[in-house]
Amino acid sequence: MALASRKVIDTINWAKRQMENKNPVIGNSLDPALTAANHVMQTILAPPFDWWWNNEEVVFTCNPTANTATASTSTVTSGVLTVTAANTFAAGNMVLAGAYTGSLAYLAGQIIEIVTATSSQFTANVQGANGTDTTHTVFTNVTTQDYTVPLANFSHIEHASVFDLQTNPGTPVTYTPVKWRELTVKNNLSLESSQNRPMFIGPHVEDVNGNMTFRVFPSPDKPYPIEIHAQLAPPIITSINQTWAPIPDFMSKIYDMGFLALMYLFTDNPQGWQLANVQFKAAILGRAEALTEEERNIFLNNWENLTQVDAMKKQQGIAARGQ
Repeated sequence: MALASRKVIDTINWAKRQMENKNPVIGNSLDPALTAANHVMQTILAPPFDWWWNNEEVVFTCNPTANTATASTSTVTSGVLTVTAANTFAAGNMVLAGAYTGSLAYLAGQIIEIVTATSSQFTANVQGANGTDTTHTVFTNVTTQDYTVPLANFSHIEHASVFDLQTNPGTPVTYTPVKWRELTVKNNLSLESSQNRPMFIGPHVEDVNGNMTFRVFPSPDKPYPIEIHAQLAPPIITSINQTWAPIPDFMSKIYDMGFLALMYLFTDNPQGWQLANVQFKAAILGRAEALTEEERNIFLNNWENLTQVDAMKKQQGIAARGQ
């Protein structure tokens, strides 16, 4: 992680000097400074930009055999199934319930989606009467396409690869690495029973504990290693005393100019806005590497739309106060 020590208040104080000391921090809401800082942060860290200091590499190995877990106790209370069992399931996994009897017989053969999971327990929402079962029912994951890894603040997959494997005959079976192959990234992937080397990957579900589940397609037929290069989502700025992290200090000119441009809109200074706006766009496009013409246009269109909306709201406010 590159050094990020400058605070939002540092940018505010610098911008005030450019605006004849007009204060952009008003009331308990700290606006418009706080909202402007978040707009700039989210613009810099959003697609089409991908930054080396704001990514994380994730590696996991596919398992062609479905995971199972044997329950010691299963209890349904007010529509929540709680299963005590050593398991490797994760939130969002779909599992098939085994041969329940007695008060929980209605769950036998049902597919349920796990809501929360630890190494010793998992829960799911079900429809049915309360009850308890201790007959050691087996739960089986219905797919081998989903893999959960710790990855807080996930934004999007920049690129991903699968390590192709060659099967070697013998007992036990062994594998020889062949070559890395790029995976195609999709936002939504369906379930697939047929097995082969995965060709696609996409984000599937995120739990509340900073864990991200990715889905591959088709279902793997071998224990393929998967590598994901993920970009991280921008944090929300809630205090002017926060730093601009993860944006490094060597990019301070970029966020300073973006913030100043929005402040010039707030103070109804079109000449100042035009100058700061041009410098912001030139600075960020000069720092971004390997952008295609289409990606440059995506950024320019998004930023111009944002600033035009802000300018329109400013003019509406001025007109309203004059009535």
